[in-house]
Amino acid sequence: MVLLAVVASASVFFTDDGGAVERIVKVLESAEEEVVLVSYSLDEQEIVACLNRLQRKGVKISVLIDSSTVSRVFDKSPEFTVSCDTSTALVHSKFLVVDRRIVVFGTGNFTEGSLREDSNSFMIFESARLAALFLDYYRAIETGNSRGMTRIENMVFFLCPSEEARKRVISELMKARKEIRFGMFAFTDPQVLAALKFCASRGVRIIGVIDSWNDDSPLKDYLTSGMEVSESTSITVHDKTFVIDSRVVITGSANASLSGWGKNREIVAIIESRDLAQEFVNHFEYIREVSK
Repeated sequence: MVLLAVVASASVFFTDDGGAVERIVKVLESAEEEVVLVSYSLDEQEIVACLNRLQRKGVKISVLIDSSTVSRVFDKSPEFTVSCDTSTALVHSKFLVVDRRIVVFGTGNFTEGSLREDSNSFMIFESARLAALFLDYYRAIETGNSRGMTRIENMVFFLCPSEEARKRVISELMKARKEIRFGMFAFTDPQVLAALKFCASRGVRIIGVIDSWNDDSPLKDYLTSGMEVSESTSITVHDKTFVIDSRVVITGSANASLSGWGKNREIVAIIESRDLAQEFVNHFEYIREVSK
């Protein structure tokens, strides 16, 4: 475990209001020296155009995406170098680092769909130490290496594949006393489901919304029975977040799936913050309402 003593300034935003692209472009436009971007895919035209402008100004642009999505970014005529990792695992992390001081990290890819249509969340951190951590993750993903757990004040980070991340998520869920809320694109991990069911049996209220992607999942009937879990019928719920007792937020790029924990290159964050938790609770209430 690595322990870093630093308080990171953080804010959260959601794609609900249609302003996600504008916020991300604003962060990118502040770059003076370097931008590192990692995503499963990249095809949002304004973001690509902004990266092109920065490249022309002499800002170093490093983009790493999954090899299966390369054609999407090339269709947008990038003027910067685009690379892929060296492993067979999916590059499923979603973050960018600007000038080794600002990190944007969340559940959505830097694509038209994720930023303009789907339900997603992103956090912006201003922290040189946190930026250094994510740059280390970038290098690890690029070279196919692993990393252990890292704690930064009230936050714990994992780079997947990581069974340790899975066990920690389940452990946090099992600590719930009153309520667990969640939004999840893919929910296929039976042990995570078992943890929710056990909590429900103890009187913990389980409130969630899952995407229609789960229609063919063998777990769907178990998810939507005995708990207040609904399926979205109108929007793509691309979220990957749990909120425990309005105090702990578990979020990142990993779905509640075996491939998310055990195969893909994912980042999982566990954050203790009542203010942040309330932002996510409000978001979940909104998507539950609009997805009926």
